[in-house]
Amino acid sequence: MSNAKIVSFIGVTLFTLVVSGCAATNASVHSEEETAPPRTVKALQVKTDDNPIDQAFGEDFETASATTEINYVANAYLEAWEAEWNHILAELKKHYEHPEDINTLTKYKNSYEKFVEQASDLETIDWSDTSVAPGPDRTEGTGARSASLLEEAELLKRQVLHLIDNYFYDSSEYGEYIYLYQGNGAELDLLR
Repeated sequence: MSNAKIVSFIGVTLFTLVVSGCAATNASVHSEEETAPPRTVKALQVKTDDNPIDQAFGEDFETASATTEINYVANAYLEAWEAEWNHILAELKKHYEHPEDINTLTKYKNSYEKFVEQASDLETIDWSDTSVAPGPDRTEGTGARSASLLEEAELLKRQVLHLIDNYFYDSSEYGEYIYLYQGNGAELDLLR
């Protein structure tokens, strides 16, 4: 199987797992022989079938094949979840009047974003030639960029859905959560 087909297979498999509510990681890419499909699948603890972001991006994940397309979809998917993340925290802050409470939410947001960034870095390392010290000589697999973007998106998605479950349930004083996202996914046709 050619490198392009392997990378395409890995990318499509990764996107399919993310859309279906699972995250995947890939073995470090040290050589052509070590390039393989994802080795670990982590099940989400929250429902994902009823959010507009995954619904909008479903077809994009299935049809993206070239590295450029995969990176484009992964970036657009992350942007959608970042916007939703910022939106839900702004909605939560509306329910507090004391500066100390709002500051707690701000600290929580900043702390979680640092965690997401570190997880993204770890995902990049997982797609790197770790036999070489970090620096300009270290190479990464072609899936490194999309894998790190999807790791960020997945973690933000999990936390948004967690906050919706915990604060915006039917009988909650916060009311029903209205998603900010109203897009059509990555709109791959614009890239092609």
